[in-house]
Amino acid sequence: MTESKVVERMNERSEEMATKINNLMLYGIYKVLGAGARGLGNSIGEELLNIMMEEYGLHFEGSTDPQELLNRLTMVMIETIGFADRGEIIINGTNVALKLKNPMDLHSIQLLQKNGIKPVLYPMANAVASAIKRFSGKNVLIKGIKLFDDSIEVDMLILG
Repeated sequence: MTESKVVERMNERSEEMATKINNLMLYGIYKVLGAGARGLGNSIGEELLNIMMEEYGLHFEGSTDPQELLNRLTMVMIETIGFADRGEIIINGTNVALKLKNPMDLHSIQLLQKNGIKPVLYPMANAVASAIKRFSGKNVLIKGIKLFDDSIEVDMLILG
């Protein structure tokens, strides 16, 4: 019988591979929970927002302009974390749109669509919703997630 071999990592971890693995975990959650995954959105969004604030310096002090506050979130999301190649969050009255080009989770959303599963959870949009709730006290409804070849758009509605 062959003995087990202990292998130690010698090189840096591949962020690309880590992202793929995380995407597959998200895909698996969707497959198991289906539309029930929506319930996870608020918790995931709040935790993601907390990390952006505590570890990456996102803050909402010094302004009451919702667009300025969401621009700060966009800068942390894109410039600091590198979540996507390009992104913006647009407020138009009570409508909010999150637009991301080549986001890290594009592959998992494409897998869902390919397998006929409509995504109902989008962690970065849930972080946006949590941010709006934090600085305005208003809840946000994620209306729809649109997938394109190299981008994702999430439409949201500020309630109340």
